[in-house]
Amino acid sequence: DPNAMQNNGSCTYSPSQADFTLKGAFPSVISESSGVAFFNGDILTHNDSGNGPEIFIVDSANGNLKQTIIVDNYSNTDWEDICVDKNYIYVGDFGNNGGSRKDLKILKIKRSDITTATTIHVNAEAINFSYADQTSYISSSSNNFDCESIFSMGDSLYILSKDRGDGKTRIYKTSKIPSTYILSYYTEFDVHCLITGADYNPKTNEVALIGYDQSKFSSYMWILSDFKKDDFFGGNKKKFIASNFHYWQTEGIAFDTINNKIFISCESAGFVLASLFTLNHTEAIPTDIQPSLNEPSFQLFPNPATEY
Repeated sequence: DPNAMQNNGSCTYSPSQADFTLKGAFPSVISESSGVAFFNGDILTHNDSGNGPEIFIVDSANGNLKQTIIVDNYSNTDWEDICVDKNYIYVGDFGNNGGSRKDLKILKIKRSDITTATTIHVNAEAINFSYADQTSYISSSSNNFDCESIFSMGDSLYILSKDRGDGKTRIYKTSKIPSTYILSYYTEFDVHCLITGADYNPKTNEVALIGYDQSKFSSYMWILSDFKKDDFFGGNKKKFIASNFHYWQTEGIAFDTINNKIFISCESAGFVLASLFTLNHTEAIPTDIQPSLNEPSFQLFPNPATEY
């Protein structure tokens, strides 16, 4: 609307292409980078299930390992994402591929415990939770109760589901105070992909999501903007197609609020090694000035269809 005086979140945009720049492959000890967070100019990352309870501090310029943080009092059942605030680091041990876990938790670690040593040992507190809307714990490959994303805003943590069943994502909100909670989702959005990472930028009031389709042959980034309070899907939503590879498992995303960049990580999959990539934030501003992908046109018939 050319006469509009404010952005009310009703704009729609064509998908745009996002070309991430490779900063460097991670060392071999980081083969399954599952989450990233921007931390004192560096990057925090970690592996997921089947690996040790370790957080790695890597150089944001090239992905080289600088320090290793070992959590002594908790194991890595399935660490899937990481975020920070000014006082703490939060690690989401809530990977739930089959939807059958009952020990979901977020580990809370003091930033003040991170020294300059090459190897650092810390203890964590646990924020335990379950989903109020989950009634069955029978393992299923199409469940909606896997989660691989977390970000911090204010005094709350926000968890986004990776819905293999319906391709949506749901947002659950929890306190940062260690305790046991039963969480109910308060909003959802049909992202048409599997969300694997998220972050919030307090400077621009934006949320970034990263994920991929079921086949992992296409990766997608969403930028959410112009929302009010924590109604993240109530504002504008811009979709980007990450075009670097035809097959890569994008897992983590983080805003670099100092240099106005976005970092993403991927696991080792196919011919792509676990690596760190970056994108200038200005390239992800929701505007139709950017060129859209020229996608082929298809006609579906009959519509609606039943089996064929």
